[in-house]
Amino acid sequence: MGQVNELTLVVAAPFKKNATSSLSMRDFEFALSFDFKWMSPDEASKVRDLGIKSRILTLNEGALEPVFNLDVIDIPHGFKPDVDLFKEKTLLDNMMDHVSTTTGMGLRDIAARINTKQEQLSDLVNIEVAALLVAKEVGCDIEQFYERVHDVVFDRSHR
Repeated sequence: MGQVNELTLVVAAPFKKNATSSLSMRDFEFALSFDFKWMSPDEASKVRDLGIKSRILTLNEGALEPVFNLDVIDIPHGFKPDVDLFKEKTLLDNMMDHVSTTTGMGLRDIAARINTKQEQLSDLVNIEVAALLVAKEVGCDIEQFYERVHDVVFDRSHR
């Protein structure tokens, strides 16, 4: 799977601890806040929402399920998530995370490719458009970002 981002590690931890591929929202949040003592219950709710928004978690009939293979995730001994995990990510951050998770490429390499693409296009396109082009070139399904990039390009609501 290549490099696993921090959000994926945090989301995977409750499932791995409970040796299951499905958890109630309550059990997921309980594991993050009380079993691991990594965060407050409010922060655990934010992680849950961020996991769903980032499409690494799905809600299926009231149960949370990871969209990735838990067997390939190893939580490092002594792992504790960074507090920056709870900050709202930009659209570009989310796109880069998606490319990284899908391809195993590092975020630095992805950022460099996006910057190069934007320079090749003489800075005539938004950085998010350059990111779409790079994602497409490396074989990522990026349809989920089209509408939000459209809104940014045409300055609507900045979702």
